[in-house]
Amino acid sequence: MTEEKIISCEIVDLSHDGRGVGRIDGKACFVQGALPEEIIEFRYTNRKRNYDEARVTKIVQPSPQRVEPDCKHFSRCGGCSLQHLDHRTQVEFKQQQLLDSLSRGGMQAKTVLPPISAPPWGYRRRARLAVQRAKDGKFLIGFRNAGSRRIEPITQCPVLTEPLPRAVELLPLWLSFLPSDIRVFEVELISGDNSIAIAVEASRFPADEEIPSMLGSLVKEARGPVQLWWKAGKQERFSRLDSGADNLCFSVTDDISLRFEPGQFIQVNGQINREMVAQMLSLLPEHGGTAIDLYCGTGNLSLPLTQRFDHVIGFEGLPDLVKGASDNARFNNIDNVEFAVADLSRGVGLTHLGLTESSDPDKAIDLIVLDPPRNGAAGVMPWVAKAGARQVIYISCHPSTMIRDAALLFDAGYSLQAVGVMDMFPHTTHIESMVLFEKL
Repeated sequence: MTEEKIISCEIVDLSHDGRGVGRIDGKACFVQGALPEEIIEFRYTNRKRNYDEARVTKIVQPSPQRVEPDCKHFSRCGGCSLQHLDHRTQVEFKQQQLLDSLSRGGMQAKTVLPPISAPPWGYRRRARLAVQRAKDGKFLIGFRNAGSRRIEPITQCPVLTEPLPRAVELLPLWLSFLPSDIRVFEVELISGDNSIAIAVEASRFPADEEIPSMLGSLVKEARGPVQLWWKAGKQERFSRLDSGADNLCFSVTDDISLRFEPGQFIQVNGQINREMVAQMLSLLPEHGGTAIDLYCGTGNLSLPLTQRFDHVIGFEGLPDLVKGASDNARFNNIDNVEFAVADLSRGVGLTHLGLTESSDPDKAIDLIVLDPPRNGAAGVMPWVAKAGARQVIYISCHPSTMIRDAALLFDAGYSLQAVGVMDMFPHTTHIESMVLFEKL
């Protein structure tokens, strides 16, 4: 139940989700829109036994780190949560959050790597937008409101890389040209190094005779080349509707480019991804024997590792990603890598290549790299701990699951050598990190 009473307090900290933390009679209150070092007025939005929640009504004394958000939708859109905080301070906050999480888990790294950061605007090369048709027939597109399922219609998004902001503007008009019985649920915007794509998830697949007019109106509105992809019903993958033969691709290093399709995972921040790969390589010896890449996707980390190791093996749970990774190896003329399907959620399928702990140096694993989803790598960690790799690099998008998974490595005799934060998602509270473990 909300309360209309306005209360004043000092904000003393920032929570993991970007809310200011104040204390009223010793009880923590998480205040949306507040920053440390501020004196604010607020209204309660939720009262609980151990803490309260609230929203700012007035900034009485602003923080020195408070800035004016660049996006007019910031206060309502759920896409960003930290635009009101100076970007340098955002990065410092994320690094401190990571180090505090490690400390609470009883872990301390020998080396703290400098944060990997890049310009905070125009960085996002992929965005998934919700779609809704209003009562007047017009289409609303945008991200969900923070804390709700309601769509916040947007007409701009300054974190998107060019030329995607133009696509945000054209989408409502283009959607109005679609057959009226097609219900659009979601639209994915993607900018590759060579082309942009619009991928639509809808209630039905367009009929053959409907496609030409859809493509014609899209090209007209886009004012340039654009790929159109579509998914409906129980389809697992998008199908391409336009007649183009060019692949979406992006560069990982100066020498390696990856092809991909809409719906396949890619790191959305191209510059940070390149710097992440470079940092990973800088932590490794100049030459090694065998490297394993778990959750390899379409080869984002596997293919650069081939420059340092005689043999690289990538494992992924989805066959189409494994095929994509193999195709990327051929596209880049790389022949010292192979890819295989494995159920990484249960650690099944990793031993069929004979990769078990061995005293034979020729069969030893030098490196295991993991880049799991937010829920971590619990299913595969027992295998990692037993595999006996000299080094383990864990790339995490959720510190708490990484710390949980790391416990098995410590039990297996590994030490935490280096840790660093990567600002993959500026203006959000998402914390991406790289952690290096070495066998004692």
